[in-house]
Amino acid sequence: MMEYSAGFTSEAWFQQELQTVLEYKQKGYSRQEILYEIMEHNLFQMRNESGIRRRFQMVYRRAETFTPALVKYFLNSSRLDQKALTLYSFLKAYRYAYEFFQEVVVFKYQEGKPSLQTTDLAHFLELKEEQSEKVRDWRPDTKKRIASAILLFLRESDLLEQQNSFYTIRPLYMSQSLKQYAEQHDLLLYLLSNLKAGDGHGHF
Repeated sequence: MMEYSAGFTSEAWFQQELQTVLEYKQKGYSRQEILYEIMEHNLFQMRNESGIRRRFQMVYRRAETFTPALVKYFLNSSRLDQKALTLYSFLKAYRYAYEFFQEVVVFKYQEGKPSLQTTDLAHFLELKEEQSEKVRDWRPDTKKRIASAILLFLRESDLLEQQNSFYTIRPLYMSQSLKQYAEQHDLLLYLLSNLKAGDGHGHF
């Protein structure tokens, strides 16, 4: 299992940037070649070189979570499939975010309590502080930004729908083709589509 990282507090949705990187990966470009193309043609539409490099590092890390089959799905599928896979790349890249999804979002949905409150994020952080010295040592400002980053992705993907003082949890819409792939090959993607454990197919 990967180490806990708070790097996702600097993350944003980055769906267009992810598509750019995946297009070059599908063509067989190396990491350095992709970065060169992005900087040479300003494909991230940023003026600051160091900012481009930081964003590229985050986006490339998430792009690396895709199998060749998922790269094809992302580049050739519907907008809803792309949204689901953008969230998938975030959860797959960061252990803390993945465990929150698995241990809080999926658990609450399966327990028949399909809603989320901000206190759920605070309680989860306290639990992880007890379990991990690395999480415990995160700076106070980092801990404050963690909840915002997770909520951003869950809301942007439509996994959460904001009500008044809480969020409703709902499975993501995906094409039947992507659902079938998920059921056979990828448990995390399968969970995103129905928030149920399934038959043990796939893996994290």
